Amino acid sequence: MNRLTRTDVVRWLLLILIAALSCKTLAADQVQYIHTLGQQSVQEASHAYYQDLLALVLKNTEAEFGKAEIRELKPPAQGDMHYLLMKGNFIDLHRFGTDLKVEQDLLPIRVPLLAGGLGWRGLMIRKADAVAFSQLDSLSQLKNLTACQGHIWPDSTILEYAGLKVLRVDGYDQMLQMLSKKRCDYFPRSIFEGPAEVKQFSKYYPDLYFDTGILLKYPYAMYFFVKKDNLALAARLERGLSELALSGKLQQFMQQHPVTRHVFPLSQFNDSLVFNLVNPILPEKTPVNQPAYWLQLPSAARVISVKPK
Repeated sequence: MNRLTRTDVVRWLLLILIAALSCKTLAADQVQYIHTLGQQSVQEASHAYYQDLLALVLKNTEAEFGKAEIRELKPPAQGDMHYLLMKGNFIDLHRFGTDLKVEQDLLPIRVPLLAGGLGWRGLMIRKADAVAFSQLDSLSQLKNLTACQGHIWPDSTILEYAGLKVLRVDGYDQMLQMLSKKRCDYFPRSIFEGPAEVKQFSKYYPDLYFDTGILLKYPYAMYFFVKKDNLALAARLERGLSELALSGKLQQFMQQHPVTRHVFPLSQFNDSLVFNLVNPILPEKTPVNQPAYWLQLPSAARVISVKPK
């Protein structure tokens, strides 16, 4: 049996090193595909914001976690998004307004995607009632009126907990109809949603108007969620989103994005009367003590903290 010479040993070591470097290069070139749902309807204007934010997070974390690309899948004709994500064989992540149930079933990335802005609610009202609403200056006056809200929306529970009257309705369009037909008096919508919705449906409901003279404000977070065992993707999203929020770049992104930029500057709410409501269904681990994660009210706003009924 021939013995290896020093030259042979060096040659073999070089080959092993080259092979290792080649494998590393191939691994670095591999692309991870992140499967998400495409836009579910033309009314879902916010879809572009969440997809663009996800793309930014993946780009910012590429050096540490590798290349990744978003693959949008056609939404199924029927199917609970919560269940689809739990199954883990269709999509890799989805966004939900957080609550105890979804945090039990899925893994939350606890950085609010809209900096808590979904909990800033202006009032969609009838134009004819604009003067009357401008004269409201206490919650007791608002309690004499009725809000339209989704039957299973967490917002309904939050408003009722504050002692407000709520008419729970099954469909969004039904809420607009009821408001227009005076079956309810106002329809709370987030400052991100309200203006676009009034404009979008002005052909069918020209009598409706979005008023921010009164804001109902409560802690409420929209998160990305992944399957419980998808720890790698969770770590990547957590890293990217937290760095954006803590550096102030998340709010900079919001200030520039077409879906969200209309709410800035926040000084436009200087003259708003703000009712701070308690959210009784807020999960315990919500990062309410991390101010960089949340939009901050302008100091000039008039704020009334509401105790539960």
